[in-house]
Amino acid sequence: MPNSARALSPSLRLSDWLPYRLFLITAAIARPLEDFYRETFSLNQAGWRILAVIAERDGANAAEIGRAAALDPFAVSRGIAQLVERGFATRRPGRADRRTASVAITPRGREAFDRIAVVGAAIETSLLSVLSDAERASLDPALRKLAAESARIDSAGWRELVSGSDK
Repeated sequence: MPNSARALSPSLRLSDWLPYRLFLITAAIARPLEDFYRETFSLNQAGWRILAVIAERDGANAAEIGRAAALDPFAVSRGIAQLVERGFATRRPGRADRRTASVAITPRGREAFDRIAVVGAAIETSLLSVLSDAERASLDPALRKLAAESARIDSAGWRELVSGSDK
């Protein structure tokens, strides 16, 4: 059995598996933020993610938003509709192709984003406060490496992982 297949054997312990541990951390820190934007602005998770994307990339189209927010086209469409309905965003026909609408944040959307960002920043500050200076300095490079490798794994697919092929 190739080493990579052996690593995926039934002996995998969920509680020790890095992707699951990262998921648990993400879920725990997302809950207070989600509670805030849901209670304060009646936004769902997709709406929040899209708002965050257009706060950074005003005028992005649905495909760009989907890639940036890791959302499927249906969730993007519903999320944009939610933001437009609440007055947080506007939808404009694309210049070159009218089928490609761009989404822009409104002043009301910017205000909502800024209020949500305060809670997000407080969460990040709290998380980073438990790390030493050295741990904080190594965190970003480590996360960049994990993000690059996870993108490689995603694009290669599971078959490559269990086939024993080298990186």
